[in-house]
Amino acid sequence: MKKIIEKFNDINIAVVGDLMLDKYIIGKVERISPEAPIPVVSVHKEKFVAGGAANVAANIATLSGNAKIFGVVGKDEAALILDNCIKDLGIDTAGMINLPERKTIQKIRIIGQSQQLLRVDYEDGSYIGSHAEKQIISQLSACENLQIIIVSDYAKGTITTELMQLLKTIALKKNIKIIVDPKPKHKEFYKDVYLITPNQKEAQELSGIILEKDEDFLAAGAKLVEKFHSNIIITAGDKGMYVFPIDAPKEFTHIPTVAREVYDVSGAGDTVIATLSLALASGANLSKAAKLANIAAGIKVSKIGTAPVHFDELLNEI
Repeated sequence: MKKIIEKFNDINIAVVGDLMLDKYIIGKVERISPEAPIPVVSVHKEKFVAGGAANVAANIATLSGNAKIFGVVGKDEAALILDNCIKDLGIDTAGMINLPERKTIQKIRIIGQSQQLLRVDYEDGSYIGSHAEKQIISQLSACENLQIIIVSDYAKGTITTELMQLLKTIALKKNIKIIVDPKPKHKEFYKDVYLITPNQKEAQELSGIILEKDEDFLAAGAKLVEKFHSNIIITAGDKGMYVFPIDAPKEFTHIPTVAREVYDVSGAGDTVIATLSLALASGANLSKAAKLANIAAGIKVSKIGTAPVHFDELLNEI
């Protein structure tokens, strides 16, 4: 594993998907409002971090890989803040397309005593048009030495059937693997990619099988391999991960999670797909890559809020 992660700094990955800005309003709760039975948060600080597909790129960068992002934002203050968050991590933002007709997706979380009290979302879920699709593809096509394309699909409008077809064409032409963090809403988009990484809820929706026992995961994994003609890794929270290779879907590998105190699972899927992609591009097989991703996810859930995992943290945990 150490030999694998030491190769991360040579890896170049494109992340295509729904870019978001995460804002945290952090304070203390010491009284209940006289206006309504709700807590009053005395604000101590605010912070902004990259979210959604941008958080996937952030994890790649903090794990010492090289990330380029592709997606859309508005022409607003949130877009400027997100651009700064991303550039501060050394991530290439040339593929971040500004669309004046859209609002940058923003998620605002209010935290009191280390507990999330409320989340407010600003988002536009309409699909991007062909002009934006062509801009993304034009920028991505110009990239050299890409080993992986990650599709980080939050079903907020960036990933379209046309964009997926264009990505598949580029990947086939340049011999690049596509790895998808899916949404069941777009299940028709993903066939024939290299790897799909649904969580337990998404795997249930995609397969139509309720997942409780190992036998259920085996049936669902085999069904999804056949359905998508792709490798499948189901992430199942405290149950760990289930790995189903395309060439032997019934010979699955179960990777149990490492017991630890969980503070916040937000962004854990982003950490998983970033680590998987870096490991696979560094020569790991599916099982070994999943083991590394499982370790990285364990580090992430012990942190509050959307927060990437750093190379030194992963190395120390190994």
